[in-house]
Amino acid sequence: MLGDSQLAVLIDQAGVWRMPNGWQVVVRAEWCDVTLGRPHGLSYALILNDEHGQRLLGFDNSHGFDGAGDDDPFDHEHRFGRIGQRFQYDFKSPAMLLTDFFDRVEQACKIRNVPFEFEERDP
Repeated sequence: MLGDSQLAVLIDQAGVWRMPNGWQVVVRAEWCDVTLGRPHGLSYALILNDEHGQRLLGFDNSHGFDGAGDDDPFDHEHRFGRIGQRFQYDFKSPAMLLTDFFDRVEQACKIRNVPFEFEERDP
């Protein structure tokens, strides 16, 4: 079981990071009631948006993934180039979630020939 201090890492990272090409990374995280869908008591969304605010990829636990059972956690991934599909994500820790997310962002940047750089963070 993860402790509150481990989960708080994600909450501490909440904000918006802007990229030079107009894309932005949005991190939302807050405490919530423990449920089957959110067994760690954490609600989160990590999103890469394009310059028009459209999601390019993301990880969240706002709802179940495609094919999820009633008792499955909501953790899932919206993969780059797979619009409208939700894939199960095996949440291990906030640190691993951040690593997996930023790895996917870096991959998307390489595919689109966009620098993997950030200008500023808005709280």
